[in-house]
Amino acid sequence: MLPFQLSLKPDASEAQKRMCAYWEGEIIDRPCVSIRTAKEGMTPPWRSLVCREDFDFARTIAEFEQWASAIFFGGESMPALMPNWGPDQWAGFLGANLLLVPEKDTSWAQPFVRDWDSLPPLAIDPDNRWWRATLALTREAAAVCDGKFILSTIDTHSNLDCLAALRGPEKLCLDLLECPESVLRALEQVDALYEGVYDAIYQAGRMQEFGTTSWLDMWSPRRTQAVQCDFCCMISKAHFRRFALPYLEREISRLDHAVYHMDGPGQIRHLDDLLSLKRLHTIQWVPGAGQPSAPAWVPLLQRIQKAGKAVQVLVTIDEVPVVFPQLEPEKTFYWVLDSPSQAQARQLLKWLQTHM
Repeated sequence: MLPFQLSLKPDASEAQKRMCAYWEGEIIDRPCVSIRTAKEGMTPPWRSLVCREDFDFARTIAEFEQWASAIFFGGESMPALMPNWGPDQWAGFLGANLLLVPEKDTSWAQPFVRDWDSLPPLAIDPDNRWWRATLALTREAAAVCDGKFILSTIDTHSNLDCLAALRGPEKLCLDLLECPESVLRALEQVDALYEGVYDAIYQAGRMQEFGTTSWLDMWSPRRTQAVQCDFCCMISKAHFRRFALPYLEREISRLDHAVYHMDGPGQIRHLDDLLSLKRLHTIQWVPGAGQPSAPAWVPLLQRIQKAGKAVQVLVTIDEVPVVFPQLEPEKTFYWVLDSPSQAQARQLLKWLQTHM
C-alpha cells in the first residue's frame, strides 16, 4: 500500500510507517500514540459518535468534516469516519429495535428473544434499515473522502455480546446453564455472519486502498478490528472457554491485526485464555469506572507483554512519563485520554522521541 496524504492530517504518511512497524513488533523513533486535541485558536463543534437516525448522510459527513477540521490528530491518530449507530447495532442488523441516545454517544437494543429454539435462524435481512444505512453511509463517505479522511470499521459487538443484546444479559446467563446447546447454535449463526459483515464494510469503505482502523484509533495497512466480549465479565472461566473463546479465536483468525478490548477487572480471570490466542496482537486494557488509572496496572500490562502481546494503554498526558520506563516501547500504544493543547501534544511526542 502506497502512503496516502490527508489534508486533515498532514503527517499521515509518517503515522502509517510507525504503525506498520508496530504491527511487526518494531519501532522507528518512539512508541505509537493517539492524542487528539483542538487546533490552536479553534473550538471543535460538538458531534455525537452516534450517527443520525434520520439517515441524512450528507449532513453526517459534513458534520464530521467540520469537527475534524478543528482537531489536531497527533501521533498515529487518524481522521476516520465510523458508521455507527451504537454498540448494539449488530443486534439491530438482526432485527432488534435500537434506541439511540446520541447525547451519551450510545444506543440500546430492546431484547426480543423469548427462547432460542423457537427463533428463526439468525440472519441479516438485506432490507434491514440499520444494515442498509451502514453500507449507504460508508459508500457515500468513501466517495468524497479522497485526500481528506478515511473510513473506520464499525463497533462490533458480536459473539456473546450480540446474544446478550437480543436476549437480555440476565436471561442469557441462565441460558448458559439451562440450554447451553441452544446458545451454541445461536453463536454459530452469529459467527457465520462475521466475515460477510466485515467484508461488505471493507469494500464499501474502499479500505483496500486506505487500510483499516477501528474505534481504537489504530490504523493498519491490512485488516484490523476491535474484538471484544464485554459479557464475559459475568461468566466463569469454564463458560468463557466454552461459549466465548472459540468464537473470539474465529473472529481473530479473519483479521490480520486483531486488538482485544479488555474492559475492567471482571475480565482479568480470562487473561491467560486470551493470551493463548496466537493471532491476537494487542490487548487494550480499560480499568473501568471507579478503578485506579494506568500506573496502578503496570504489573498487569507487563504480564501481557511478557506473554508476547502488545498493549494499548489509556493514559493522561502526565501519566505517560510514569509508565513509559516500565513498558516495552515497541509493544506499547498510548491512547492519551485528556485534551491538552496542541503545543502540549507536540511536546509529549517530542519527549517520547528524546527518551527512547
